[in-house]
Amino acid sequence: MKCFTIIAIAICACAVVLVGFGNAALAYHVKFDFETTWTGDYAPGWENSDYRHGEPPVGKMMQQTTVAKNGTYGMKLIADSTPEDWMWWVGVNVTDVWSIAMEKQYDPWISVWYYDELSTEATPWAGQINTVPSWVVDEDWTDVQFGGRFNVTDNYYYVTAHKTGGPGWQDTGVARTNDWHHLKMQLSNSDNLIHFYLDGAEVGTSTRADYLDLGTTPGLYTMFLDPLSDYGDDKPYTYWDDFEFGSTYVPEPGTILMILGGLAGLAGIVRRRK
Repeated sequence: MKCFTIIAIAICACAVVLVGFGNAALAYHVKFDFETTWTGDYAPGWENSDYRHGEPPVGKMMQQTTVAKNGTYGMKLIADSTPEDWMWWVGVNVTDVWSIAMEKQYDPWISVWYYDELSTEATPWAGQINTVPSWVVDEDWTDVQFGGRFNVTDNYYYVTAHKTGGPGWQDTGVARTNDWHHLKMQLSNSDNLIHFYLDGAEVGTSTRADYLDLGTTPGLYTMFLDPLSDYGDDKPYTYWDDFEFGSTYVPEPGTILMILGGLAGLAGIVRRRK
């Protein structure tokens, strides 16, 4: 009876949350804080990013104890290998992203904390948050990137690909500093532009306005001066913490009822066993 009572209370509590907080409490939101230890080269829910023209460079994710923005742990993204010497990046991305939730009408966003150690002649590497949106016109390269650059060390930059080349890298005008910085990009349904935010302040927008979504493979890059083989065992890396993404999308009522129904079913099983 005690167990049944606890579950019943949980069901009521869920119902109160649904009614009392409404859509805001149920909006799509996923967060990776890297606090849970993992085995292998990638944190749960992550994978090495593909390269559409062939074999991709390989990045590896390591739980980091010495550098973290929040909590105890952060993440170190290491440039492990490249199939070709000219490649200057490695990337990892999230899996199992709800495509509908990242559509433009839901104002989707992606954010992360990045620890910038600054690019130097001795350590020519930097980190960027990235995603690959869909466009009305199919393109060969649709990446959107935001953060530091290994070959330009003055400020933070962002870039949005264009069919005809476009303006290339855009300077935010904000100087890089050796510290934690919050990077965020959001696709606005009101003006169809991707807005870029650095430490809470808007620093620029995309020049294209035909995006359909913010993509389903949000992720991170470690960028470096090629070739990777020149670094030996001292491989390029970047530090990260609290990778998040979400939107205003709210699951259909049926999905919510399935969750409550599952709890109710569990309560019924417990009561029958009593």
